[in-house]
Amino acid sequence: MRYLLTLLLLGTGLPVLAEDPEEQIYELEFETDSSWASIEIRDDAVFVNAPADSAMSITAKDGLRAYNISPKKVYLRAKSRGVVNMNLFVRSKNNVLGLTLCKGSRNSYSWIISDESRQKNDLKEPDHCEQHALVLNLF
Repeated sequence: MRYLLTLLLLGTGLPVLAEDPEEQIYELEFETDSSWASIEIRDDAVFVNAPADSAMSITAKDGLRAYNISPKKVYLRAKSRGVVNMNLFVRSKNNVLGLTLCKGSRNSYSWIISDESRQKNDLKEPDHCEQHALVLNLF
């Protein structure tokens, strides 16, 4: 009985070894010269508003017709085929983000950039969408 009581007391003092990783917010840069583009997250990360010490911005050479952002997808349509730049914020537990980049024309491009890596969609195929894995931050 004494042995069992000692084990129970020791068991309550052990630290928890399997903790969930903490979610972090990462900033991404996006650039395209397409008349429309979309970015979709394929895993459990989400797009979020800018933290208190940062700001979201978007610039378009000839202006935008539409801009939609949801937790899983960003869609934009420009007035003409000109360069569009924007920054986005993503909240994730992982340091690799699965994305699908789409663009409106075979001859256009879409870049997505983090502090650690850069992915470019410059496919010349009919569906104009390409899957990527973007490294957000190395441990």
